[in-house]
Amino acid sequence: MTEIWQWNTATTAARAASGEISSAEVTQAHLDRLDAVNPALNAVTQDVREEAIETAKRLDDAFATGGPVGPLHGVPVTIKENIDVTGQPTPNGMPAFADLIADSNSPLVEHLQAAGAVIVGRTNTPEMSYRWHTDNPLRGETKNPWSSNRTPGGSSGGAAAAVVSGIGTIAHGNDLGGSLRQPANCNGLATIRPTLGRVPAHNASAPAGRSLALQLMSVQGPLAREVADVRLGLEVMSQPSPRDPWYRDAPLVGPPVAGPIRVAATYGAEGIPTEQPVRNAIDAAARHLAASGYDVEFVDPPWLNEIRVSWQSILATETSVTALDQLRAIGSPDFCNAITWMFEDHALLDLAGYVAAYTRRGEILTAWTQFLDQYPIVLAPVSQEVPFAPNADASSEERFLEILRGHTCLVAVNYLGLPAAAVPTTMTEDGPVGVQLIGRPFREDICLDAAEAIEGHVGVIAEQLWNR
Repeated sequence: MTEIWQWNTATTAARAASGEISSAEVTQAHLDRLDAVNPALNAVTQDVREEAIETAKRLDDAFATGGPVGPLHGVPVTIKENIDVTGQPTPNGMPAFADLIADSNSPLVEHLQAAGAVIVGRTNTPEMSYRWHTDNPLRGETKNPWSSNRTPGGSSGGAAAAVVSGIGTIAHGNDLGGSLRQPANCNGLATIRPTLGRVPAHNASAPAGRSLALQLMSVQGPLAREVADVRLGLEVMSQPSPRDPWYRDAPLVGPPVAGPIRVAATYGAEGIPTEQPVRNAIDAAARHLAASGYDVEFVDPPWLNEIRVSWQSILATETSVTALDQLRAIGSPDFCNAITWMFEDHALLDLAGYVAAYTRRGEILTAWTQFLDQYPIVLAPVSQEVPFAPNADASSEERFLEILRGHTCLVAVNYLGLPAAAVPTTMTEDGPVGVQLIGRPFREDICLDAAEAIEGHVGVIAEQLWNR
């Protein structure tokens, strides 16, 4: 018999909306699952069960008098510890911010709650959500539920480890350098890195506004075990908010693309080795897309290596101006090593170089939009290596930079502000390996269609974790 915590979002919402099961029962099932698996994972790091139980009771009272509250009525979700939830801390993995209590909700938290979702936990993140491995001196290290030999990813590693293990059906995460897609890849999940402006973002607790790169390259989004759940999460999260000036109220479904849809497949950036399991994942995805009616061709998109270097230089330069000294003063040795290695690998830009970097970004984005006009989908690795061992990104400068280069296709999407879905395709001894599907601006629907086509051949890989 399928357990309540194993239900997908649509099933959970439908059964709660029909009155077949109460929100309180669903919430308790997920809290029981949290108690069963989280001690070994350390994915959920704030105990919010009292608030969750109270929310579920309010939903049940509302249902008794007026029916379901919204499309996620009674659906358990988790929220990463780097965005604001009223009355709860927003520490972002930093001991210095352990007592930073939010006095308002971030926009997507408002949207989830208005849709009837129940927050059953806050999930772990590395310090300042900066690394691709989730560990920090405040909350400790999150474990990958598939294998002790691989990272759960970062920075949404806690979110990914929680939802794949059955704690919530949708997890919130965010993505400045792959922090949705890389944890999805490490844990066998689906996700969407939305277009810049699709999901509104704002943290009232933040001491200062975001630099230009953070405004242009960082987005919020959902992780889930199934692509359909990602769609539902995106629909709710993408409601309007006046607090984000970048927000655009664009349709979630665009006009049909003339078929067969052309797909440009690549094994990754030239000159960077792509490990065989990753090649296998790309090949499997290409086969599944072709079998689903897509026209798949192996052709490399433009300027990948230049994009990685520019993404790194822009972020390093802005951080050196806005926050570097403060971060080094409050960060752990592993965190300080990571930011030092990020900056030392490529010289910081002077003012002329900084202006030139953004000018060049416009030229490269034009080349990509022209490429996407020919190929509406780019099939690419999330990383050109399989998920690395825990803490490998902090083990040495050489290893850090090797991981960074392997993530070239990952950070390219952030640099360009494009949407990209991730979905698992194959298995290794240590767990799943997946791919990403990069698309045109505000065409998350095309990316998710392709991900769903792959999922239709592969199945829901999270179920293999539960049955082990």
